[in-house]
Amino acid sequence: MAISGARPATGIGIGIFGRRARVRPRTVARPQRRSGAGKRQRQMTGVSGILVALAAAAGLAFFYLSQSTHVAAIGYQISGLQAQLAELRAEQQQLTLQIGEARSPAVITRRAKRDLQLTELPAQSVTFAQRSTKQP
Repeated sequence: MAISGARPATGIGIGIFGRRARVRPRTVARPQRRSGAGKRQRQMTGVSGILVALAAAAGLAFFYLSQSTHVAAIGYQISGLQAQLAELRAEQQQLTLQIGEARSPAVITRRAKRDLQLTELPAQSVTFAQRSTKQP
């Protein structure tokens, strides 16, 4: 049975709704140039675009180098401060040791005898005060 007004199927593009429409490329009319000035303008735009890209790349490179240099300098400062802190802690330990030695009774007695020429008192020359029995 034939359907009136039907078109014969051609190709693989048959779907439920019938034949696919062919896609035809559209042509866009190019504007006509009057002289070579338009071409020069496009070339200058291309060169200026390249110069802008180069300037941006140089700016980014300079920023990266300045940041990495700053980070390296801060790293050196931190290393120096850590070394100084280690020296000060070692010196603090030495001073703590010297304080402990100076406070020991044996060292105090020896220095009193040697440096100050002090002698020990005999036990009978030392008297202690008696505690009073009166209470206020």
